[in-house]
Amino acid sequence: MKGMLTGFALMLCLAAPAAMAEDDYVPGTTHFTIDTGVLFGGDKLADRTYVLGGTDSVYAGKGVFADAGFLHDFEASDWALKGTVGIFSGFSTGFGSDIAFKRYPVDLVLLYNVGHQHFGGGLTYHANPKFNGNGHVPDMTFKDPVGLMLEYQYRFIGIRYTNIRYRVDSPCSGRCSFDGSNLGLFFNFVF
Repeated sequence: MKGMLTGFALMLCLAAPAAMAEDDYVPGTTHFTIDTGVLFGGDKLADRTYVLGGTDSVYAGKGVFADAGFLHDFEASDWALKGTVGIFSGFSTGFGSDIAFKRYPVDLVLLYNVGHQHFGGGLTYHANPKFNGNGHVPDMTFKDPVGLMLEYQYRFIGIRYTNIRYRVDSPCSGRCSFDGSNLGLFFNFVF
């Protein structure tokens, strides 16, 4: 798994300059944009033990994400607005069974542009968050939360912090709230 993520990151670094629009982040323009990355953090949702030994955990803020949307740079201004919809998944794979925590984020971020640097903040809404324990641990359904995002980007590489909390939607007998806050690395492609 780590090898796949490393290879994916290397491929993105090499492909990104070719994918960037020539007039990205130019006032008065609107572009299609894609973000993808890895995030780390949050409370532990579940552990699993493998038959041949070893353990793995799924965390409320750890996983990979991809989203797509628009980037609009305001006329005669250094400000831009980015709106995206995507998928965010944290998972643990095994022979014949996976456990996963999936949700569908809708992000709205206001960006301030200084040359090739972009400072942003905004809101994220995570639709339909569900944890599938696949028989290893109980499944959980969560209420749709709203969180805050901060990000910094230089050219097409950025870091992102999200502050969000997931609350169990169904009747809860154990822990009913999980911190999903995370910090991670992302790549932004503007077309």
